[in-house]
Amino acid sequence: MSTRYPHSPEYHPPIPALFVGLRPPDGGQSQSLLLAIVDTGADMTLVPLSMLEQIGAPELDEVRLRSHWGETMTATTYLIDMELDAAILPGVEVVGDLHGKTVLLGRNVINKLLLLVDGPRLSTDLLVRRPSVT
Repeated sequence: MSTRYPHSPEYHPPIPALFVGLRPPDGGQSQSLLLAIVDTGADMTLVPLSMLEQIGAPELDEVRLRSHWGETMTATTYLIDMELDAAILPGVEVVGDLHGKTVLLGRNVINKLLLLVDGPRLSTDLLVRRPSVT
């Protein structure tokens, strides 16, 4: 059983993406579903700071980040619960992104999921259980 998401055509070439809900870890109200880019090169998940403020996500820590260009900066991490379909990933640490407008799913979330990225079909399947091997 799986949910299929089309790749986002806002990028060229189209990029794997899912829809997620964000909510504070105290079980508060979730935001409407948001586009989240699957970024296997990112260590951490980035969420626009405005979205974190909107749900009242608590601050955790300050971290140093390094971009793919080698630039470093200080950023604040926040604690959220993330909804994917009917599943909830509790207590996810995310980085507040001052400039971005899109959620970037990093490996701290991706490594908890079973995804099938189907490039030729421009889709990503979020699998609920492991496919059987024959």
